[in-house]
Amino acid sequence: MKILLIQLRQLGDILLTTPVIRALHEHDTNVVVDVLTYPMGKLIIPGNPLVHRHIVAPQKGVLESLRFVRELQKYRYDAVIDFMSTPRSAVMARLVKAKTRISFATGRRAFFTHVIPRDDHNEYIVREKFKLLRPLGVEANDVRLMLPWGDGDAGAPKMFYADHPHLAASKRRVLLSPTHRRSERKWPAQSWATLARWLEKKQDAAVIWAWGPGEDGEVAAIQSLAQGAGIMAPRLSFRELAALAASCDLFVGNSNGPSHVAVAVNTPSIQLHGPTKAKSWCPQTERHRAIQDVSMAGISTDSVQAMIESMWPLIDRGAADLRAFGSICCSDDIWRVRPSLAK
Repeated sequence: MKILLIQLRQLGDILLTTPVIRALHEHDTNVVVDVLTYPMGKLIIPGNPLVHRHIVAPQKGVLESLRFVRELQKYRYDAVIDFMSTPRSAVMARLVKAKTRISFATGRRAFFTHVIPRDDHNEYIVREKFKLLRPLGVEANDVRLMLPWGDGDAGAPKMFYADHPHLAASKRRVLLSPTHRRSERKWPAQSWATLARWLEKKQDAAVIWAWGPGEDGEVAAIQSLAQGAGIMAPRLSFRELAALAASCDLFVGNSNGPSHVAVAVNTPSIQLHGPTKAKSWCPQTERHRAIQDVSMAGISTDSVQAMIESMWPLIDRGAADLRAFGSICCSDDIWRVRPSLAK
């Protein structure tokens, strides 16, 4: 059976779709799974051994899009699963001409042969995505995210630790991710600064500031508010960020792409949510927790500190295992060091 999965964007959404690929292969080892994304998917999908073909969709141009869909038709898919059901993705799904076309129920239901009602994001989004597998007779439960990375991606983090030996030797390493592309989804800068100082001064923890393209100035300003607490991470690719997150003992961040990377490498994590629903975007297990308020400004530093303190026993056990194994593990090894969150 040949199946096309459509998840054009965003980075976090693409990463949260990867458990579906595993579920399809566990159901049928002979299945052929192709994944269709915008160019940003190149940061996540290539190297996944369960993906037959990663297809990059054009983002602009009607004629170019039509030519692109005609190429897709040549692959003769048996089924298409559209996780977005936007006007663009739905048209692509329909024009592929697969016998089975599945998506969530929207105003574009006429484009699909099977539509599944949404649950208004009342459960972890990975489990919601699993519902689209039911018309294919597939039941799934393993919500682990798949982000392949290896020794080549660990080079930059290793050099970073070599330049900052106190980080490599620290009892606790905490990765902070204070950014988001939407301002209403950011915890206030002063709160991040207060948290960083508390971690260093009161909790014997080394702080590393994570940042992405175009975010270095914003994060440097927050570090300045923190009176220099913490060390700015170097410029990293998405998979190098995974290697760095895997080497840390705790991640604290807004509900952003790096928060899903932390989940992917099973580093204990705390997500901060205001307008976004924590139950949708965080697995909410012993290892991965969330704090929810009406607004990000409503989340107090005391509540974040209290959650961190409640997690120290778990974190410290994992830190000892990680130090014994090595500072940085490749993606194939990390699950031996940190037990699965799903099984």
